[in-house]
Amino acid sequence: MAERAGSDSTGSGAAPAPAAAWDFQAVLAIADALPMPIAYLDAGRRYRFVNRALAEFFERPRSEILGATMEELVGPEVYAIRKPMLAAAYGGERQFFVAEYEHPTRGPLSIQAEYIPQHAADGSVAGIVALVTDVTEQKLAEKALRESEERFRRIANSAPAMMWVTRLDRTRDFVNDAYMEFTGLSREEAQALDWRTRIHPDDVDRIVRESIAGEASQRMFTLEGRYQRFDGEWRWLRSVSQPRFGPEGELVGFIGVASDVTLAKEAELNLMALVESQAGELAVSEQRFRAIFDTVLEVIVLLDPEGTVLELNHKSAVWRDPEPRKAIGKKIWDSPTLIAYPQHVPTMKRGIKAAAKGELFNEEVKMEREGVATAFLDVAVQPIRDPAGKVVYLLFEARDVTELKAAQEQLRQSQKMEALGQLTGGIAHDFNNLLTVVVGGLDLIEKNVKEERLKRYAANALTAAERGARLTAQLLAFSRVQRLEVKPTHVAVLIDAMRPLLRNVLGPTIEKKFDLDEAMIPVMADPTQLELAVLNLAINARDAMPDGGVLSFTTAKVDVEGDPELADGDYIELAVSDTGEGMGEDVIARAFEPFFTTKEVGKGTGLGLSMVYGVARQSGGTARIESRPGEGTTVRLYFRRAEESAEEVAEAATVAKGRRRKASVLVVDDDPDVREFIAASLADFGYAVREAVDGVEGLKAFEEKRPDLVILDYAMPGMNGSEVASRMLREVPGQPILFVSGYNETEAIRAAAPDAQLLAKPFRPDALDAAVRDCLEKGKNGGP
Repeated sequence: MAERAGSDSTGSGAAPAPAAAWDFQAVLAIADALPMPIAYLDAGRRYRFVNRALAEFFERPRSEILGATMEELVGPEVYAIRKPMLAAAYGGERQFFVAEYEHPTRGPLSIQAEYIPQHAADGSVAGIVALVTDVTEQKLAEKALRESEERFRRIANSAPAMMWVTRLDRTRDFVNDAYMEFTGLSREEAQALDWRTRIHPDDVDRIVRESIAGEASQRMFTLEGRYQRFDGEWRWLRSVSQPRFGPEGELVGFIGVASDVTLAKEAELNLMALVESQAGELAVSEQRFRAIFDTVLEVIVLLDPEGTVLELNHKSAVWRDPEPRKAIGKKIWDSPTLIAYPQHVPTMKRGIKAAAKGELFNEEVKMEREGVATAFLDVAVQPIRDPAGKVVYLLFEARDVTELKAAQEQLRQSQKMEALGQLTGGIAHDFNNLLTVVVGGLDLIEKNVKEERLKRYAANALTAAERGARLTAQLLAFSRVQRLEVKPTHVAVLIDAMRPLLRNVLGPTIEKKFDLDEAMIPVMADPTQLELAVLNLAINARDAMPDGGVLSFTTAKVDVEGDPELADGDYIELAVSDTGEGMGEDVIARAFEPFFTTKEVGKGTGLGLSMVYGVARQSGGTARIESRPGEGTTVRLYFRRAEESAEEVAEAATVAKGRRRKASVLVVDDDPDVREFIAASLADFGYAVREAVDGVEGLKAFEEKRPDLVILDYAMPGMNGSEVASRMLREVPGQPILFVSGYNETEAIRAAAPDAQLLAKPFRPDALDAAVRDCLEKGKNGGP
């Protein structure tokens, strides 16, 4: 008897399988090794070949799929959507499309499909090859990217400078509001605007030439010229452009920022005119020039082509010598200011050399020396020509961009922390779902098992799981999705009450100093989370002072205005300062990141400061660090002043102890393990329980029979919990609803169901029972 195609005959002397059989087995093995679902349909639209990935996608054995039509496999509704594409494919046209597909177990998916016609010898279409790819995660990633881009647009649109993002073909992907305001065009018109039509005729050739050269260098470059504003006025703009690169390092376009420097430029031009004016008018012109020259916000120095200082203005700056006129007659690199900053002498010589050749020199420098505040300068040296085109003077300009750099750094840090917050929040949400099942199961084991050894094991495991729950709470606090009980709180009173705890935690080697605000100004904060934040800061300070030291707690009222992270208004600043080892700039830059720690392995989770940052941001404030190695550290927390006075109410978390009453409960949760745990726990407590795997099924079950209570998960595919609750409450106003979630999406829940209660995952069965009884009791009494 002939061997079956693809079977393995290894016996001694056995004849090898036919080549066709081995060819099919090889093709099948290759197809099954591919992660992409693949199928072949004949002219009758029946499946004649499917690989393992396609069978697993439909969760059916291959034998059930082979021979079936596509309509039989996917159903009439799905088939009707794909029917036009199939008809075109069988007509010989290759088809490629993306469509939604409601998977029986995985829920809504985004599917990318390609139908490739297969031609017979006579040219007719004998069948098609179908390639299927699940692009659901890609679609979600695209949505997240769109949200990130929208945040960037809001930030850019709040900037006073013109900002844009271009492609290599010079079309713009983005322009901000300041850009539109200058051009007087709509966003679409501004993105397509040919800037050459707005450049002054005397400047256009030079700017185009410098722009092409700057782009070719693939480095940051600066352009300066006159551009026509929407009202027809010519304004001097200085633009700074830098290349942007793709994931493979390839150049994909440029990012640019432009500021209006008309005032400085007019002063420069006035200077040139005055220098060339007639001798008889020099005295009068000097007065006019000096009035303008000395009011310019930049440091301006007139040089000869060799670099000798001829004239300068009196603009004062922290980095500039207090008697700048001592530099007149000297080479600029021999001036008192450059003597104090010798590290910049080579840069200045290079700039003078380039400008003397007729080139514009522009560079950003960092003015740094001991005992003087560091400043960042945008330095430019440009040639001034006579009517014949000869370079007769050089103009040095230095604009202080320290505040701009600080704002840019704060913006980058804010974006990074927001991205990290989204990541950690998502991880903590999924981990809470897992911990709900673990904590609940261990709690039931501990209560029901009789053997002491097993009971001890269960108790130890439960303790570890609850430590994990606290860890996720810290992650959620960092990501600013943890629900905080924010209310008017007196910071000074809270810290004063913590003195005994701080004394025990810090020990006798650390001196505690308190300078607390006596004005009793309430702020918006969660007292419990604020205590935890202060305790984390105290522990970090203790670890930074192994040989003892001083830890200070200071509160003060501050008025915030123009801060990029904080809304304008009154705040209370809580400063926690130590005299410990301090931190370098590289450590400060990452200090608020989750899991980042400088402690030894096993001595820190790296979540303390990230939790502090999350609590401050979620309370409407922020956190900042000031530190230098060997000089200690100060962490400043800012909390917004409360509109209402704090109420001194002793809060007691009392659980309703009333008897259970028979009630029906509908549990809607897409996680099967969590749903089973909730349903089993409620059944043990005597409730009549029904289950639903998602929002759609939950609404159907709700319509079939009204339950006494609905338990809803928030994050579910398709319809989320708030949408389901909103539908239910429209049909049955006052329906008792209990949300269970690992994310604590308080605002969305309150918007959809203001009276609904929330039980945060993970929880024990007793906590679930207490929450259910409380909901039922409030529902019985007509509401909370």
